[in-house]
Amino acid sequence: MPMPSIRHRSARRAAVRRAVLLSVAVSVSGALLLTSCTGEDLGPADGAEDAETAGPVGTRRIVDARGRSVEVPLSPRRVVTLSRPTLDAALALGVEPYGTAVFAADGDRTPPYLADRAVPARVVAEEGRVRYGRLAALEPDLILVDGSTRAVDDLAALQAVAPTVVTSTGRHGWKEAFTATAEALNMASAAQQVLGRYGTELAETARAVEPELAGTGRSVGVVRWADGGLARPADGDHVRSTLESLGLRRAPGSGTDGDWVFFGVRGAGRGEAVRTFGAARTRPVLAPLAKADEEHRVAVVDGSAWEGPGGPIAARTVLNDVREAVTAPSG
Repeated sequence: MPMPSIRHRSARRAAVRRAVLLSVAVSVSGALLLTSCTGEDLGPADGAEDAETAGPVGTRRIVDARGRSVEVPLSPRRVVTLSRPTLDAALALGVEPYGTAVFAADGDRTPPYLADRAVPARVVAEEGRVRYGRLAALEPDLILVDGSTRAVDDLAALQAVAPTVVTSTGRHGWKEAFTATAEALNMASAAQQVLGRYGTELAETARAVEPELAGTGRSVGVVRWADGGLARPADGDHVRSTLESLGLRRAPGSGTDGDWVFFGVRGAGRGEAVRTFGAARTRPVLAPLAKADEEHRVAVVDGSAWEGPGGPIAARTVLNDVREAVTAPSG
């Protein structure tokens, strides 16, 4: 059963957009920073419409991943996510962020693997650089951030705008970060349902691929393509743990060696990756993939889901890709 959205929409749309904020004072590390917003597009990104939202009622105190005690709303309605993992986690819980961040690795857009779930939200940060005028203009109830973005270095400024929770410091796996995000949103029981469904899907995938693993090295190559060549996988991405949970090991190095090989383009969806692989498959750097390609053991995937710290949606995407590739007919 889908989780309820925290961003409540009014039955009647506002007749006019919110007035442009002329100026907003933001305290940055104790100093007052006055930011003029005249001429800034404060409306929804990509044509989304404003929604009438009521403010939160009541608060509670939690301890975040940095050990900070933060007083947060009981029912936050205007939630801003400043990283990919917090966006993934919020969407998995049915929460539509009111504001979000974009990154160059994703082409300054919502990561493709989340694009069909995310509604257009106001962009308030690029590459971890927060636009405090835009952020304050949204009047958020809650800001979610983690160690994967440098926005986490500006906690004092963020906290001056709205209660800010650090969900992960980078040393935590995606499940811990997801649970912390759910705690900040007061959706712990909903998170347990999401994790329960993931556990069921993990068990089903493991059973499905097990017969195909007999006589193999249970090795999976992960090829990440970026800037016209092979990119070294990030040490902290979630893929390794997801593969290990299926009894698979990740092939070392560039990933061109493996019983199955998954090819993705950094920050790109599967459609773009298919076109890229078609054009690049004959390049010398991909020559080691020739035999696996001929034997239909190369799968082209959405690279945006196969990287980064991840979250429940990214992990489920990897599970589904592995299942489809390993159980597919070899002919």
